[in-house]
Amino acid sequence: MGCQSGLPVNKELNGRVTKVHDGDSVHITPGGSKRVIVRLAAIDAPEIRQAHGIKSRDYLRGLILNRDVTAYCNKLDKYQRQICKVTYRGTDINVEMLKGGHAWYYQRYRKEQTKGDQRKYKNAESLAQKAKLGLWKNTQAVAPWEFRSLAQPQ
Repeated sequence: MGCQSGLPVNKELNGRVTKVHDGDSVHITPGGSKRVIVRLAAIDAPEIRQAHGIKSRDYLRGLILNRDVTAYCNKLDKYQRQICKVTYRGTDINVEMLKGGHAWYYQRYRKEQTKGDQRKYKNAESLAQKAKLGLWKNTQAVAPWEFRSLAQPQ
Protein backbone atom coordinates (compact mmCIF):
# COMPACT_ATOMS: atom_id res chain seq x y z
CA MET A 1 0.00 0.00 0.00
CA GLY A 2 1.36 3.43 -0.89
CA CYS A 3 1.84 6.33 1.46
CA GLN A 4 0.61 9.87 1.08
CA SER A 5 2.54 12.26 3.32
CA GLY A 6 2.25 15.49 1.37
CA LEU A 7 -1.30 16.38 2.37
CA PRO A 8 -1.96 20.07 2.75
CA VAL A 9 -1.26 21.27 6.27
CA ASN A 10 -3.98 22.70 8.53
CA LYS A 11 -6.03 19.75 7.43
CA GLU A 12 -8.49 17.57 9.27
CA LEU A 13 -7.84 13.93 8.50
CA ASN A 14 -10.37 11.20 9.31
CA GLY A 15 -9.38 7.56 9.03
CA ARG A 16 -8.47 4.28 10.66
CA VAL A 17 -5.22 3.77 12.53
CA THR A 18 -3.66 0.84 10.67
CA LYS A 19 -0.25 0.84 12.33
CA VAL A 20 1.33 2.19 15.50
CA HIS A 21 5.05 2.54 14.87
CA ASP A 22 5.98 3.79 18.34
CA GLY A 23 4.52 5.94 21.12
CA ASP A 24 4.18 9.04 18.95
CA SER A 25 3.93 7.83 15.32
CA VAL A 26 1.02 6.13 13.59
CA HIS A 27 -0.31 5.36 10.15
CA ILE A 28 -3.82 6.57 9.41
CA THR A 29 -5.68 5.29 6.38
CA PRO A 30 -8.61 7.46 5.27
CA GLY A 31 -11.40 5.56 3.50
CA GLY A 32 -10.39 4.89 -0.08
CA SER A 33 -7.05 6.74 0.22
CA LYS A 34 -3.41 5.97 0.78
CA ARG A 35 -2.12 5.79 4.33
CA VAL A 36 -0.76 8.93 5.95
CA ILE A 37 2.14 8.83 8.39
CA VAL A 38 1.31 10.96 11.42
CA ARG A 39 3.47 12.15 14.30
CA LEU A 40 1.56 13.13 17.43
CA ALA A 41 2.06 16.85 18.03
CA ALA A 42 3.67 18.31 21.16
CA ILE A 43 4.64 15.00 22.72
CA ASP A 44 7.79 12.90 22.49
CA ALA A 45 7.62 9.23 23.44
CA PRO A 46 10.59 7.04 24.27
CA GLU A 47 12.33 5.50 21.28
CA ILE A 48 11.58 1.78 20.77
CA ARG A 49 15.16 0.85 21.76
CA GLN A 50 14.95 3.10 24.82
CA ALA A 51 13.65 2.16 28.27
CA HIS A 52 9.83 2.20 28.24
CA GLY A 53 9.75 2.46 24.42
CA ILE A 54 7.86 -0.80 23.84
CA LYS A 55 5.43 -0.04 26.69
CA SER A 56 4.74 3.39 25.24
CA ARG A 57 4.05 1.94 21.78
CA ASP A 58 1.81 -0.77 23.22
CA TYR A 59 -0.15 1.75 25.27
CA LEU A 60 -0.84 3.82 22.14
CA ARG A 61 -1.83 0.64 20.28
CA GLY A 62 -4.36 -0.09 23.00
CA LEU A 63 -5.83 3.39 22.67
CA ILE A 64 -6.26 3.68 18.91
CA LEU A 65 -5.04 0.75 16.77
CA ASN A 66 -7.77 -0.29 14.31
CA ARG A 67 -9.97 2.59 15.47
CA ASP A 68 -11.32 5.51 13.46
CA VAL A 69 -9.71 8.78 14.55
CA THR A 70 -9.61 12.42 13.58
CA ALA A 71 -6.24 14.09 13.22
CA TYR A 72 -5.83 17.87 13.17
CA CYS A 73 -2.61 18.42 11.25
CA ASN A 74 -0.74 21.71 11.13
CA LYS A 75 2.61 20.99 9.47
CA LEU A 76 5.06 18.45 8.08
CA ASP A 77 8.22 17.43 9.93
CA LYS A 78 11.62 16.88 8.33
CA TYR A 79 10.63 13.28 7.55
CA GLN A 80 7.48 14.46 5.71
CA ARG A 81 5.16 13.16 8.44
CA GLN A 82 2.01 15.11 9.25
CA ILE A 83 2.22 16.66 12.74
CA CYS A 84 -1.21 16.27 14.33
CA LYS A 85 -3.36 16.30 17.40
CA VAL A 86 -5.13 12.95 17.20
CA THR A 87 -8.55 12.45 18.75
CA TYR A 88 -10.68 9.37 19.26
CA ARG A 89 -14.34 9.97 20.10
CA GLY A 90 -13.45 13.49 21.20
CA THR A 91 -10.57 12.45 23.47
CA ASP A 92 -7.16 14.01 22.78
CA ILE A 93 -4.90 10.96 22.43
CA ASN A 94 -1.74 13.07 22.71
CA VAL A 95 -2.89 14.13 26.20
CA GLU A 96 -3.78 10.53 27.05
CA MET A 97 -0.19 9.52 26.33
CA LEU A 98 0.99 12.19 28.76
CA LYS A 99 -1.61 11.29 31.40
CA GLY A 100 -0.53 7.65 31.38
CA GLY A 101 3.13 8.59 31.72
CA HIS A 102 4.03 7.24 28.29
CA ALA A 103 5.45 10.42 26.75
CA TRP A 104 7.01 13.77 27.57
CA TYR A 105 5.40 17.08 26.79
CA TYR A 106 7.63 18.37 24.01
CA GLN A 107 7.62 21.99 25.14
CA ARG A 108 9.98 22.98 22.36
CA TYR A 109 6.86 23.12 20.17
CA ARG A 110 4.42 24.69 22.66
CA LYS A 111 4.15 27.91 20.65
CA GLU A 112 2.40 25.88 17.95
CA GLN A 113 -0.39 25.09 20.43
CA THR A 114 -3.24 27.10 21.83
CA LYS A 115 -2.75 28.43 25.37
CA GLY A 116 -5.44 26.00 26.52
CA ASP A 117 -3.62 23.01 25.04
CA GLN A 118 -0.33 24.20 26.53
CA ARG A 119 -1.89 24.17 30.01
CA LYS A 120 -3.65 20.84 29.42
CA TYR A 121 -0.50 19.09 28.16
CA LYS A 122 1.76 20.49 30.88
CA ASN A 123 -0.75 19.59 33.58
CA ALA A 124 -1.16 16.03 32.24
CA GLU A 125 2.60 15.49 32.28
CA SER A 126 2.96 16.99 35.77
CA LEU A 127 0.21 14.80 37.23
CA ALA A 128 1.72 11.62 35.71
CA GLN A 129 5.16 12.60 36.99
CA LYS A 130 3.88 13.25 40.53
CA ALA A 131 1.97 9.95 40.53
CA LYS A 132 5.05 8.14 39.13
CA LEU A 133 3.05 6.65 36.28
CA GLY A 134 4.61 4.86 33.32
CA LEU A 135 8.06 6.12 32.46
CA TRP A 136 8.03 8.35 35.56
CA LYS A 137 8.51 5.24 37.74
CA ASN A 138 12.14 5.48 36.69
CA THR A 139 13.73 8.48 38.40
CA GLN A 140 16.57 8.29 35.86
CA ALA A 141 14.30 8.44 32.79
CA VAL A 142 16.02 10.07 29.83
CA ALA A 143 13.99 12.31 27.54
CA PRO A 144 13.90 10.98 23.96
CA TRP A 145 15.53 14.11 22.49
CA GLU A 146 18.47 13.56 24.88
CA PHE A 147 18.56 9.83 24.09
CA ARG A 148 18.68 10.59 20.35
CA SER A 149 21.51 13.09 20.79
CA LEU A 150 23.50 10.55 22.85
CA ALA A 151 22.93 7.89 20.19
CA GLN A 152 24.28 10.12 17.39
CA PRO A 153 27.90 9.33 16.43
CA GLN A 154 30.12 12.31 17.14
